Amino acid sequence: MSNVRNLNLGAAMLQRGKTPAQGDAIPAAVPLPVSEMAMVLTLDQLRPNPDNPRKGRNPRYEEIKASVRARGLDSIPKVTRDPDGEDVYIFSDGGNTRYQILCELWQETGDERFYRVHTIFKPWPGRLKCLVGHLAENEVRGELTYIDKAFGVHSARAIQEELMGRPVTLRELSELLNNEGYPIDNSTISRMEDTLKYLWPCFPTLLNSGLARLQVLSLLRIRSQAGKVWSQFAHESSPQCSFDQVFEASCQGFDDPDSYAYETFRDEFIGQLVKALPHPSLNYDRWLIELDPREQKRREQFGDPPPLPAMTPPPERAAGREPPEPQMTVLPPDTASETLVTGLRSGTLTTPGRPEPAPELHTDAELPVNAQVTAGSEPRREVQNDLFGGRPVISGETADPESISLPDFSPGTLMSAFGEENASPAASVSSVAFAATGLEPVSDIWHIPALQDDIEHLQDMAYRLVFEIAEVMGCADNVREDKHPQSAGFAVSETGSEFVLFLAGLSGSLPNRQFNMFMFCLNFFGSQSPVDMAVFDDITVVKTMRLIRVIRRLRELQRLAAKGGENV
Repeated sequence: MSNVRNLNLGAAMLQRGKTPAQGDAIPAAVPLPVSEMAMVLTLDQLRPNPDNPRKGRNPRYEEIKASVRARGLDSIPKVTRDPDGEDVYIFSDGGNTRYQILCELWQETGDERFYRVHTIFKPWPGRLKCLVGHLAENEVRGELTYIDKAFGVHSARAIQEELMGRPVTLRELSELLNNEGYPIDNSTISRMEDTLKYLWPCFPTLLNSGLARLQVLSLLRIRSQAGKVWSQFAHESSPQCSFDQVFEASCQGFDDPDSYAYETFRDEFIGQLVKALPHPSLNYDRWLIELDPREQKRREQFGDPPPLPAMTPPPERAAGREPPEPQMTVLPPDTASETLVTGLRSGTLTTPGRPEPAPELHTDAELPVNAQVTAGSEPRREVQNDLFGGRPVISGETADPESISLPDFSPGTLMSAFGEENASPAASVSSVAFAATGLEPVSDIWHIPALQDDIEHLQDMAYRLVFEIAEVMGCADNVREDKHPQSAGFAVSETGSEFVLFLAGLSGSLPNRQFNMFMFCLNFFGSQSPVDMAVFDDITVVKTMRLIRVIRRLRELQRLAAKGGENV
């Protein structure tokens, strides 16, 4: 009786069972419980779940380890036993990280409280329920990376297909996971499958580092949209490689969290696409527009823009014949000036700088009646072919404007082709077309296309214009790009000439030095001295006016964004 009173029941229950002596009969296996019950198991009896969706180290590993060292386990893990597996217990609803921590602490300290673990045993629910249990348990804490979730859902699909003996659709898998307590829709499962199929072979290190869901979706979106454009134009260009090869080549060098940036990858991807798919309609800017998610949203709401107008081939090309090469006609020195004035002379054309031999006129050809041809004057018999497929014109003939059908490549027509419904007819004739050169060609000072009427595009336009203007003034080194959402797209160092201070004022950064703003009128007009001339040429003047217009519109959009307005 005294021995019973002095017995420590808690320590006795934690003692190991006695090993049977040699020759004793081995007892039959103890049947497993049919309901949940508490059990004390040792680390030797526990194993991590082989279907654990977490493939990498828990980002909070050290924090959890410090907590377990100081306080022990705050929550009791659930375990089960695979009837077809080893004679050990595995975790059914999370706990693999805690098991690894307990093993480390037992080796470091030798403390018995880390060796014996209080658990809750539950009957074997099946591999699928164990996997879903791990997914749901980690989803509550938000500790699984996107790629681990994708692999976990993919494994759940493989397990279910093995049980059913047939393929499982995304909708069936979504309903199954929802019923098991892991809510997920079929569109999310589809994106996870695409991630494993298209991105995992190219970005394994980047995805394992914990690339966020939105960043993964951006990569999937740009790949999907580029594939649609590729399939639309590939039959016209006959590329030498496939779209998958272009994408894989673009991914090289970006499988590193320290070197990856979405904008840099997009530029590299577009460069590879332009190189692999040479097409007159697909330059860098066109690809940039096609891959812009805002443009895709606009097309979903308003439809696709009308196609660009096609050029009418000349008769020679339409018939399968190449037009004759232009030949230079050498004129005598005494007739050169007369040719430039009249534009007509035997054997020459009216266009200066593009002389071509005049075709022979048939003897029975009727010449037009021209009031300027007087009796006794030499008739003009030069026939001028239209390079754009129109009817030939005999020199001296007054052509009817309505009878001439040339493709309209004016800014107004091109703007309407890209969806500019409000383009005015006056925009079809540009008086500043001579400035459509350089990094930022300008054909209209005021008009801003709808596809470029946003903060990002306007910042790029402003930076290119400022760089060209500063290059003319010899201070391009003082200008740098600034992509801050509230910037003008460029930043200027405040140390330099007064013109540098002028550009700094345009950027919104008020200079610390005083300078005379009106002195910059000399850059536009020059002074009254006959020998003085304007510092700015006509092209630079037009681009400066365009810069002012772009900055005005940019600031307007930034004010709307600051007030919570819609960013158009």
